[in-house]
Amino acid sequence: MQNEPMRIDQSSERSDSFQPLARPEALTDQVAERLRAAILSGALAPGTHLSVPEIARQLGVSRTPAREGLIALEREGLVEPRASTGMAVIAGGTAEILDLLDIREGLEIMTARRAAERMDAGGVERLRVLLARHDAMLASGDLAGHVELDAAFHGAIRDAAGNARLARMLVQIDQQLRVLNSRLSRAKGWSGRAVLRDHKAIIEAIAARDPDRAEEQMRAHILRTRTFQQAAAPPDVRSA
Repeated sequence: MQNEPMRIDQSSERSDSFQPLARPEALTDQVAERLRAAILSGALAPGTHLSVPEIARQLGVSRTPAREGLIALEREGLVEPRASTGMAVIAGGTAEILDLLDIREGLEIMTARRAAERMDAGGVERLRVLLARHDAMLASGDLAGHVELDAAFHGAIRDAAGNARLARMLVQIDQQLRVLNSRLSRAKGWSGRAVLRDHKAIIEAIAARDPDRAEEQMRAHILRTRTFQQAAAPPDVRSA
């Protein structure tokens, strides 16, 4: 059973994410940035109700930038309208996650191909450093750190692909998946070591400048996530 969505005024009063803002230009961007960070960190959990008056009060801004900041996050797919309560942090289930993984697969395999064609030796070395840090993070049991380093790994490959439009689309997909999959790393059967093995195989394909193998390894990596997501889902939604 899904938990009752929390209200922002109940869950975020003490969060550093909601200290009053100074008043330079671009308040809308600042509101969106603060809310985005709170959503991605889990400070605002999936399903959390987002009240324009409360956001305005807690960030020390008028209702207009508070409202426009929420609209910006709606365009990014991080919040969604609720018929009677305004906006809430996205809270989709397995069907929504699998839809996003379909899109991510098509985009990620292209970034892997382009990275294998374009990444220089320095870029490959940065991937290896990320892998080593990720290994140490998993050994310490830091799941939050795992999420950050996983995102950094995919971000480095995305950047090396050299396609800004593709990168923007992937950032939005990855952020949505990060929110919806927030429980996945804690599900029974999840293996961070398997993620690391996938990442190592992708690095080796990129280092060898082999686009076909890089695509193959990235596809297998995303398939592992899909398979685990389906296995971790409750029986009544596995076929969604």
